[in-house]
Amino acid sequence: MNGLLADADAAYSRGDYVNALRISRPLASLDYAAAQNNLGFMYANGQGVAQDYSEALKWYRLAAAQDYAPAQYNLGFMYTNGQGVVQDDAQALAWYLKAAEQGLPDVQTNLGFMYANGQGVLQDAQEATKWFERAAVQGDATAQFHLGSMYAAGEGLPQDAGLARQWFESAATQGHCYAQFNLGLMLAHGRGVTRNSDMAAKWYGMAADQGDAPAQYNLGVMLSQGQGLAQDPDTALRYFELAAAQGHSSAHYNLGVIHSQTDQGPDAQARDLPKAMGHYRSAAALGHPQAQFNLGCFSANGWGMPQDYAEALQWYQLAADQGLPDAQYQLGTMYQAGQGVVQDDAAAAQWYRSAAAQGHAKAQCQLGTMCQSGLGLAQDSVLAIYYYQQAAGQGDALAQFNLGVTYLLGQGVQANPEHAEQWFEKSAQQDNALAQFNLAVSKSQGLSANSPLAERWLRAAAEQNLPEALFNLAVMQAQTPGGDTQVVEQLYQASADLGNPAALHNLGVMFALGQGSAPDLVMAAQCYRTAADQGDASAQYALAVMLLAGDHIEPDQAMALKLLESAAEQGHASSQQRLSMLQAKGNSAPDYEQLLATYRLAANQQDHEAEFNLGLMHANGQGTSPDFALAEQWYRRAAEAGVAAAQHNLGVLCANRQLPGLGPEEALVWYRKAAAQNLAASFFSLGLLSSQGRGMSTDYTQARQYFAKAGDLGHVRAKFNLACLLHESKGGDAEPQRALSLLHEAAQQDDAAALYTLGRLHVLGESVEQDEAQALSFYTRAAALGDPAARFNLGYMYSHAQGTALNYTLALQWYRAAAGQETVKLGSSNPQPGSLRSANFAPDLRQAA
Repeated sequence: MNGLLADADAAYSRGDYVNALRISRPLASLDYAAAQNNLGFMYANGQGVAQDYSEALKWYRLAAAQDYAPAQYNLGFMYTNGQGVVQDDAQALAWYLKAAEQGLPDVQTNLGFMYANGQGVLQDAQEATKWFERAAVQGDATAQFHLGSMYAAGEGLPQDAGLARQWFESAATQGHCYAQFNLGLMLAHGRGVTRNSDMAAKWYGMAADQGDAPAQYNLGVMLSQGQGLAQDPDTALRYFELAAAQGHSSAHYNLGVIHSQTDQGPDAQARDLPKAMGHYRSAAALGHPQAQFNLGCFSANGWGMPQDYAEALQWYQLAADQGLPDAQYQLGTMYQAGQGVVQDDAAAAQWYRSAAAQGHAKAQCQLGTMCQSGLGLAQDSVLAIYYYQQAAGQGDALAQFNLGVTYLLGQGVQANPEHAEQWFEKSAQQDNALAQFNLAVSKSQGLSANSPLAERWLRAAAEQNLPEALFNLAVMQAQTPGGDTQVVEQLYQASADLGNPAALHNLGVMFALGQGSAPDLVMAAQCYRTAADQGDASAQYALAVMLLAGDHIEPDQAMALKLLESAAEQGHASSQQRLSMLQAKGNSAPDYEQLLATYRLAANQQDHEAEFNLGLMHANGQGTSPDFALAEQWYRRAAEAGVAAAQHNLGVLCANRQLPGLGPEEALVWYRKAAAQNLAASFFSLGLLSSQGRGMSTDYTQARQYFAKAGDLGHVRAKFNLACLLHESKGGDAEPQRALSLLHEAAQQDDAAALYTLGRLHVLGESVEQDEAQALSFYTRAAALGDPAARFNLGYMYSHAQGTALNYTLALQWYRAAAGQETVKLGSSNPQPGSLRSANFAPDLRQAA
C-alpha cells in the first residue's frame, strides 16, 4: 500500500490531481489515514474535484480519529478559518495540540502563534516560546525566526541577543527573508552583536532579492551612503524604487529627496520636482511625517507649485500631530505670522512649546523671544533666559545672540557685559551678523578694548551686508587719519542701498563739506531729503536748515517746520532747540527753568505726565543742558507707569543708541509696550526695525503688519512704507491695488513721496491706466512740497510735451528748482559723521521719469 500512496503523492506533486484522487479514494475507503487526509486536502482546495468543505471535513475527521497528525492540523486550520464550520479558536487549539504533541513542527509553530497572540487561548509568552522552540529544534524556519524575535525582545524568556542572532541565522540560512532582514539589522546597528556592515549588507541583499521591502530600503540606504558596500547611487535608487512599489513610505520619501535635489558627479540624478512631489505625496499618504513636512515646505515656499499657505498648514498639521518637532515649529511660525490662518500668538506659542519639549532649538529660541516681548505669552524675562539657554546650549546662533543681549541689558538677569560678550562671540563664530556687530561694539569699548579685533568682527558683519556694520566701518575709516574718502563713500552708499538712512545722511554731509570731491550742495540736499523721508532725524534737521536758509534749494519754511517737528519728536536736540526758537518768534519765550522746577515738584508726587515732561526737557536741553541719561531716568519712571509717549521716547533713545550699551533690542521692548496702547508712532518704528532687521531678524511680513496698524491709526509715512512693501512683494505677495489705495491715502495727507510715486505710476501705467495729465498733477503737488525728483520730472514733461503743452519756460523753472541753481548759500549747521547710530528705513519706489 505504501507504493500506492507514493504514487498518489507523486501524481499530486506534478499537478495530476485526477490520478491522485483516483489512487487515494479506494485507499481512503480502506481507512488509510494518509489517503483520507489527501482526499480532505483536495476537497478543501478544489483540486481534481469541486471544492467541498463538508467532504473535506469528513475525510479529515476520519484520518484525525486515527491520530494522524497532519489531518489533526488541517482540522485545526479549518476551525481557525471557519471553513465548513463555525470559526472556533478553541476547537482549533484542541486539534493543534493533538497534532503538536506528535511532533509536527508546522503545528507547533501555529500553536506558538496562538499563545503569542492570545488566539483561542489566554496570551502566554512562555507557552508560545515552548512551542516555537519545539518546532525550531526540528528546523522549522518560521519557528526559528519567531524564537529569535522573542530572545531579542525578552518576551517569555530572558533577553539574549546572542541566542537571538543564532536563531535568526538558522532561519536565514534556510531562506527566511524576515530572519535575513533582522539579522542584517542587528549587524548593521551592532544590537547585541559586533557591528559588521559588510555582513549586514549581505543579509539585507538576500532578503531584498526575495522582495522584502524593508530590506530593499535598508540596502538602498547603505548603497547611497557607502556603508559596507561601495557607494552606488544608481543601484540605491533601484532598491528604493522596488521598496516604494510595495508601499514602503520611507522609500517613497527618499525618492522624493533624491528627485528634489541636484547632486554632482557622473551618476547624478536630474532634478525632477514633479516626480519628487509624487513620491512625497505617496509617502505622506502612508503617514510619513517627514514627507508631510516637506510637502508643507513646498507649498509654503512655492517650490514646483503655486505658493499656498493653507495647504502648507494642512501638511504641517499632519506631521505635527505625529510629533515631528520641525512641523510643530513651522506651525508656530505660521500662526505667529498669520500665514494661511488667522494670526494667533497664543496658538503659535503652544506649537513652539510642543517642539521645544522635544529639544527643537529654534522653537526654544522663539519662546524666549515671546517671553521677552510679552507677545503670545506673559512677559517673563527669567523664563526667556531659560529658553534661550536651552537653545544656545544646542548651538543656536540666534539664541546665543539673544542671551548676549539679555546680559548686556540686564533683562531678567544682572547685567554682565563679560557674559554678554561671551555669548556674542559664540553666535558671531556661527556668522550671526548682529552678534558680530555687537561684538565689534563691545571690543571697541571699556578697559578691554581691542580695536583690531573690533574691526575684524565689524568687517565680518559688513561682509554679510549688515547695514549698521557697513555704516560703522565707514565711520571708522572716516575717523582714521589719512582715511580713503572714496572707500568711506562706497561704504556709506552700500549701507544706504540696504535701507540705512543714517548712511544717506552722512553721504549728504560728505557732499556738503566736499569730502572726496568738490562741495555739491544739490547732491547733499538730495541725500538729506531721501534720508529725511525715511525718518532720519539728523537728515530732517539738516534739510530743514537748508530749506530755511535757501541753501541751493527753494526756501520752504512750512516744510522746514514739519521736518523739525518730526526730528524733535525723535528727541533730536538741535531740532528741538531750533523749533522752540522758531515757535517763540512773536510770542513770549517760556521760562524753561521755572517749568523744569514745577515739573520736578509734580514728579516727586508721582505725577507721571510730569515725569515724561522732565524726560523730554532733559533730552531737548530745555532749561538745562541736554542729558540723555537723566532723560532716560525720567522717561523710564513714566514708561513703567504706562505712559505710552514715554515708552516710545525711551525706544527712540535706544534705537538711536543715545544711551550707553542700549540699542535696537531694548528699543523693541519699549516700542512694543507703547504699541500695545495703540501709539501709531511705535507701530511705525516697529515696522522700521522689522524691515531693517535691527534688534531682530529681517521680517517684511511682520513689518507689513506693523505699518498697517500704524496706518490705520493715521500715520501717513506708515501708509507709504506699507505701499512700498506691497508693491515690491516684500513680506508676501504683491498687492498692487491695495498699495495704490494706500498711496492715495498718504497723498491726501500731503505726503510728497506718495504724490511723487503716484505720478510715476501714472506715467508708466503700472497698477493704473497710463495718464500723463494725471501724472503731471501729482508731480506738481509733490514738487510744491519740495520733492526734487518731482521737480525734475515736471521739467522733463514740460520740455517733451508729455501730459501738457510744450513749455520750455516752465521746464527751465522746474529744472532749476530741481538742480538748486537759484540759491548758492551753504548752511553751517550740518551735523558731522562719526556716531555709531542706527536709523529708520522706508522703501522708496521713486526714480526719474
